Amino acid sequence: MDYAVTAELAPPAEVVELDALQQEGIAAVLDRHLALVEGVSGPGDADIDVLDYRITVHLTGASVVLALDAPSLLAAEEAAASVLDELIGESEVLTGWSVAHSEVRITEDEFNQRLAAASDVNEELEAAVEEALETSAEPAMDAEHWRARLTELAPQLRAFGASAFGADPDTHVLAAGALIHAVRVVTDEIFYDELALAVNNATVADAVGLLVLEELPPCYDHRYDAFFARAFVLSSAAVAVRLTEPDWTPPRTVAEALALRLVVNEARVVLEAAELMSWDESETVFAAFAGRAFGDVDHDELYEVDLPLSEDAEPEVAEQVSKVEAELRARGVAFAQWFIPRDGNPGRHPYFGSL
Repeated sequence: MDYAVTAELAPPAEVVELDALQQEGIAAVLDRHLALVEGVSGPGDADIDVLDYRITVHLTGASVVLALDAPSLLAAEEAAASVLDELIGESEVLTGWSVAHSEVRITEDEFNQRLAAASDVNEELEAAVEEALETSAEPAMDAEHWRARLTELAPQLRAFGASAFGADPDTHVLAAGALIHAVRVVTDEIFYDELALAVNNATVADAVGLLVLEELPPCYDHRYDAFFARAFVLSSAAVAVRLTEPDWTPPRTVAEALALRLVVNEARVVLEAAELMSWDESETVFAAFAGRAFGDVDHDELYEVDLPLSEDAEPEVAEQVSKVEAELRARGVAFAQWFIPRDGNPGRHPYFGSL
């Protein structure tokens, strides 16, 4: 069952207010630690998964919302306390901080289950619980706030004119701003995933709780390790810079095309979350953009491969793996070709030479 646990973290007593720099620092520390938490042991050695989290740092402390998959309210509350206490205890930056308040809330799913199982429902109680559910939910994103924010960011997308996303000027502004916002989000998420993979000496194939690298073609999950993540962030950086230049240069490599795809997906997510554009609407808008942006790097077929392309494949599928790899190599999209420029220009970052 899913539960949302809201906790207020208080700074040391001598701290009256957190300035802007301190707020950013605390947010970064909390984010970095929570991004690595996959789960915690609950009562009776039950495994409790940390599904997601949100952090809001303000003048007098920080609010943390943990989404947990736990067997009960009590288990969720204990698990959240364990995670936050351990986080505070392990970070020197958070020395003197404490959990000032913690509240666990019943989920709508559990309420519905209990409601269905009840033989005689008290209507007054039902109304009260429904009201509690509505007021305990995370506040909706302010559409006007996001509209203003994306409008502010939009001019940074210099590589594409007003027609890149269709004829509507307002649509262009929102889509352009969302792309710039998405660049920042995806860049942070790659860094966090790299850290998680490095700390655990893992690949995407055997890691959980990653933020963005698991959105890459799953057929090569076993190849996405920390070393790959470092190379991939360089590719995403190259794409990001070209988005801000006066003239657009399409992705030179498969890795750059995949990085651009992640940015587009994140842009669509923020537009839908901010209630500025539905997912269906953004699909049409960014289809027009994709026709101009991706050039001749056809990477979509990588997502259609339904088996792991591993050199250690089981004998019964080894022949099929070899055949698929040969087909991808012939098209220039096999993993070994992801960081090789397709335009014939030999110039590339020296780090890619070690792949």
